[in-house]
Amino acid sequence: MQKREFIKYIAIIIIILVIVFLSQQPYFRGYGKDIYGKVDSWVRTNVYSKVSGEVEKRGEAIKEEVNKEKNAVAQNIWDKIKNYLASVFSKSTGAQVQ
Repeated sequence: MQKREFIKYIAIIIIILVIVFLSQQPYFRGYGKDIYGKVDSWVRTNVYSKVSGEVEKRGEAIKEEVNKEKNAVAQNIWDKIKNYLASVFSKSTGAQVQ
């Protein structure tokens, strides 16, 4: 059963690569655009409509997590810069900086 799925996925990948290759050829460019348009509309109606609701639900949580990580990175960078400048100041003046 696993071999059949593997072969199916390989066949799908090969078909996609053939379509991409043929769409770049001058003779087949129109056919490639037609196929791309059909696939695009199919994805929008069948896949995007199912996924968009879940994305909206989880979108706010993702935004909050990204902002939290961004703030943590900014704080880490600031601490590193502060420590570097403190060590440079300490070396140049001989004063101990905490």
